[in-house]
Amino acid sequence: MEKIHFEWKKEYSVNVDEIDSQHKELIKIVDDLYQSIMEKSSGDIIAKTLKKLNDYSKYHFGTEEKYFKEFNYKDMAGHTAEHKKFEEDILGMTELANNDKLDVFELLFYLENWWINHILNSDKKYSEFFNEKGLH
Repeated sequence: MEKIHFEWKKEYSVNVDEIDSQHKELIKIVDDLYQSIMEKSSGDIIAKTLKKLNDYSKYHFGTEEKYFKEFNYKDMAGHTAEHKKFEEDILGMTELANNDKLDVFELLFYLENWWINHILNSDKKYSEFFNEKGLH
């Protein structure tokens, strides 16, 4: 494996250990995808990593959405819509990958930018709210 390309940074923290831990895993999966691409792994390995990312993303989104409902988070609808859009994008990219039509560098660019922007802009908005509700 090469040097870590996409890694967790302190500024990504939403101050909720459970969610930070999940974000760390998601970032690691994206970095694993990068490593696979750099090692010129087979499309099968890339497809498996993409499936792992999709499955773990759904698990993570489920965690956030559980808390949104439990605490009646004001931006639940908007935030959940972002999750849904991501899931649709990943399904589309998986289909492209299955047909050998996926630009893997475009995929990496999308994933890295989506996660950084989503965490820093959308997830950070609930940080203080969740902390006030007792999540740390």
